Amino acid sequence: MKIIKSIIVCTALSAVILSSCTKNDGINNPENKPVTYDALFVVNGASNSLSVINISTDKVEKTIKLVSPGTMMGGGMMNGNSTFNNLWPYHISLSPDRSKLAITEPGMDFNGGYEMMHNTTSGGGMGGMMYQHHNGNSSAVTTDIIQMQGNILILDAITGDLLKEINLEGMPYDAIFSPDGKEIWTALMMPVGKVKVFDADSYNLLNTITAGNMPAGVAFSEDGNKVFIANGMSGSVTVIDALTKTVIDSVVTGQGTVGAFQGMQGMMYADNEKDETISIINTMNNMMSDSIHLGFIPGMVSRNTMMNQLWVSDPAGAKIHFWTQNGDAYSYGGSITVGDGAETMVFSQDGKTCYVTNQDENSVSIVDVAGLKEMMQIPVGERPNGLVIRHK
Repeated sequence: MKIIKSIIVCTALSAVILSSCTKNDGINNPENKPVTYDALFVVNGASNSLSVINISTDKVEKTIKLVSPGTMMGGGMMNGNSTFNNLWPYHISLSPDRSKLAITEPGMDFNGGYEMMHNTTSGGGMGGMMYQHHNGNSSAVTTDIIQMQGNILILDAITGDLLKEINLEGMPYDAIFSPDGKEIWTALMMPVGKVKVFDADSYNLLNTITAGNMPAGVAFSEDGNKVFIANGMSGSVTVIDALTKTVIDSVVTGQGTVGAFQGMQGMMYADNEKDETISIINTMNNMMSDSIHLGFIPGMVSRNTMMNQLWVSDPAGAKIHFWTQNGDAYSYGGSITVGDGAETMVFSQDGKTCYVTNQDENSVSIVDVAGLKEMMQIPVGERPNGLVIRHK
């Protein structure tokens, strides 16, 4: 069951910590065996760890602890099985050359999805943001004051060693590599949203771009020419020219636009949690081409290009729903039962298998795409969310 948790984030600091890069000696990982197999990396938010699954054997080969020495910035939220030292690792991405992993640490528990509602003041100085946050660990509505700071961890994808910790003045939701692997893009959840672009080798800050109110999801268009930013409180998607780093458009979507996802046939998907819809945006003209009404709060949207399908996770219903694209239309095909708190999905290279994190069951479901059936669940850490496949 999803419980709404309201969190008021205070931004009444007279100064904020500017984005910086902190060098570390690496995460202390006693199981430092190299990943020499096709692997599924699973981010466990409450466990502060990364499970590494061998997808040939469907077994967890090792677990990497993500607590980095000497650089925690004091944003972790007290929540049942966590402490203030937990920065709640959330999403993960892989560099195009498969050498690095980027993991976001927002500094608060985003697991279970969230619907952003706001009560902000404008003009700087005193200001606050109200979040309505889905969380299964709390039985009552509580209010917490936390500091808006987070990190991006850069790990060696083979050894699991920590290469860099990028400290941020805001909470990151996604951190993704550019298609050419030269940059890392993230959006900071602030009333006046910021998009940060870092050099993927030196980790120096290259650009800061203004987005909408409380931006979260970040995704490149299929051709790599544009970047789409989901603005949680603006009900819009900011479109950025990936080369010039300038805002070129803003697309009105729906209320609670959280995720941005690369779609099929030149489209981009945005999930609107409050409206319970998926917006489909044409990346050529930056215009809405369609909207899918779900009837449930979406966890994530993913494309299966092999089956020409759009898949949406349903955390509360423990299901994956799918639609088949026929020309410009999307027809509902049915659902697949997985685990409670179903959230992030990733497809195998051949599109025949889908892996799904189940936050409330601390597991990953393996789904047979053609058979539309869950085959098994693999136990991982607590509150898993982000996942990515790396082929050897």
